[in-house]
Amino acid sequence: MTGQMTLATSTPRLGQRLAVAGASHAYAGAAAIEDISFEVPAGTIAAILGPSGCGKSTMLRVIAGLLRPDTGSVQIGERDVTAIPARERSVGMVFQNYALFPHLTVAENIAYGLSRQRREERRARVDEMLRLVQLGPFADRLPRQLSGGQQQRVAVARALAPSPAIMLLDEPFAALDRGLRADLQFEFVRLQRSLGITAIIVTHDQDEAQSVADRLIVMNRGRVEQSGSPAELYDRPASLFVNGFVGHASLLAATVEAGGDDAGLLKLSSGAVLRMPAPVAFVPGSRVVLAVRPEHVAVQTTPSAGALPAKRMLSVPQGPLTMHDLLVAGTHQVRAAENRVPGSATDDMPAEVFVTFALDRCRLFPAP
Repeated sequence: MTGQMTLATSTPRLGQRLAVAGASHAYAGAAAIEDISFEVPAGTIAAILGPSGCGKSTMLRVIAGLLRPDTGSVQIGERDVTAIPARERSVGMVFQNYALFPHLTVAENIAYGLSRQRREERRARVDEMLRLVQLGPFADRLPRQLSGGQQQRVAVARALAPSPAIMLLDEPFAALDRGLRADLQFEFVRLQRSLGITAIIVTHDQDEAQSVADRLIVMNRGRVEQSGSPAELYDRPASLFVNGFVGHASLLAATVEAGGDDAGLLKLSSGAVLRMPAPVAFVPGSRVVLAVRPEHVAVQTTPSAGALPAKRMLSVPQGPLTMHDLLVAGTHQVRAAENRVPGSATDDMPAEVFVTFALDRCRLFPAP
């Protein structure tokens, strides 16, 4: 995308608070969402993410008013909108394929939701939106004459034109190539910050969610597994599912050798023993999983106290980092990340290495 969006400083703050309480819905007796509750503060971006079939799309339809929940409520600002139809909820929608009308021009697409306004007001609002998304010269073009990024901006402008209380975006960047996706994510966040839009993005892409959202709502099997800031879910995941879904983690099966008031000792399935820096909240004999993120692994070429032997299977440069795939203690597949020294080659490191874990940062979960 060329150029940067120029943000209007006189546009009023748009966003309102969203609160979902105890929402449940079933299709033909099969629960799609169960007892969903969360809140999105006014003027923030929340990302609802999870695997396919977890209930994300159903939740979006409930918020939009396209589906009435069997139980529970939806509140926008101070208004309970559970029984209010979609067209009266003040909700803007951006679909994955943008859903632009192919026979209407850019200006006509943006004006579509402004039919209740007088002609002069409608024209002024369309002009304002065109300036906002820097598409003034393209006002008379049809959607097929635009790039994917330009179509996305038209869809955002159309959703913003009626001044919605909330914007809902369904996989809005999925159809774009990687470079353009990153650009538009950044542009959208700048636009959202300037206007104070309350936005809910539905996605299965954890990187996208962490890039744009102030708050993550992770769903699994129709329920909210955990919600909070991206940093909170990454650093303090409440479950093994969240730990694996938000960021990468290597999982090491282990048995608790000592816990409670004693020093925490874990015996890995390979037989290696790890001494935890603090007592663990599991009774001896419990089967657990130690979740180790790549940045929690230190690779060294010489042995040291507490280090485990490892075989370097593959090393791949990734920008400023080098990612190592390791076989630790002959059994455990572990991924490690280390800062890459410019000009260095992965072949400089021997195949036989040693690793230590930042055990104070690793997470321990009951074995599934």
